[in-house]
Amino acid sequence: MKRSAAFSPLVLLAMVGAITAISAISSSAHGFCRTMTGREPGDPSSTNRCDGWNEQTRKACCPYGKPLFWKNACVGYSLQRASSRQISLNDAERVFAKAFQTWTSVSCGSGSSSRVSLDMRYLGPVECGEVRYNSEGPNQNVIVFRDSTWPHRDPTNTLALTTVRYDADSGEIFGSDMEINAAQPSPLSATDNLPPGALDLLSIATHEAGHFIGFAHSIDTEATMYASYRALTMRDLAPDDTTGICAVYPPDHTRPTADGTIPADTCDPTPRHGYVSTCEDTTSVEGGGGCAVAPANTWKNSSPGSSNEPWRWPSPFPVLLTASGLVLLRRLRGQLRPR
Repeated sequence: MKRSAAFSPLVLLAMVGAITAISAISSSAHGFCRTMTGREPGDPSSTNRCDGWNEQTRKACCPYGKPLFWKNACVGYSLQRASSRQISLNDAERVFAKAFQTWTSVSCGSGSSSRVSLDMRYLGPVECGEVRYNSEGPNQNVIVFRDSTWPHRDPTNTLALTTVRYDADSGEIFGSDMEINAAQPSPLSATDNLPPGALDLLSIATHEAGHFIGFAHSIDTEATMYASYRALTMRDLAPDDTTGICAVYPPDHTRPTADGTIPADTCDPTPRHGYVSTCEDTTSVEGGGGCAVAPANTWKNSSPGSSNEPWRWPSPFPVLLTASGLVLLRRLRGQLRPR
């Protein structure tokens, strides 16, 4: 997620699929994009064709592969117990609950059954602060603050990173983790009134929550999912964001996928293969889908040989073959720039 007037600047990584403006699943009348698998089912290559795709520059969503989605009606998430030296666990719990609720409380029409068919359930704090996925045992979808050092590239300009694991053949999301950069120069704030020079955690969290549930950056400059950080205004969804979540998680408890509309699973927030607080041994490797956020006053060309591509996506993405199919992990990187 990129950062623009306080992601007041944002840089984001969309790890879920993006739907292009010409996609059959997304109307060209809207700017929202879904994160895509970036490859065709059965393709043995680890190359992701959405690598380096910049929705803002191209003014289109990545069209390759299938869009990502959570099939379950409820998704569980946890915060790493240590939280941050800047943000207490209580404040972090409050902020992320509000960020997710901003998405899941959207009404798609009139009547008592018009709310979107996705709920986010907080499962409590966990000890594990690692971004990982266990293909054979219990997991957690963790949100973790990186206080001391940012373990990824561009530590000054990146505000957050979301990593998603998904089935490469169907687009179903198996897990998501979120990392918040608390080691960069500008302090984080969880207060309603943003102090001068501070970064608004709720704005960052609301943008990253969109990546967590499967959205890429929007083409609409007013959208919360646009790749430019704007403090405070990103706390609330724009019409484009609400159109997107109503399309992907409609009130009728279905999931529109590339292979047709399917019913959502019943509500069970337990992570795939079970829930655990500690870091278990894992057969997967960290990789793939995510979103990064950077300060508004920065603009960095990170694409070699290009003057208009501000993002570079890591390639190749790690591939993991499991009993349930081919699982890919994507981390999407981008910088949030001023408008």
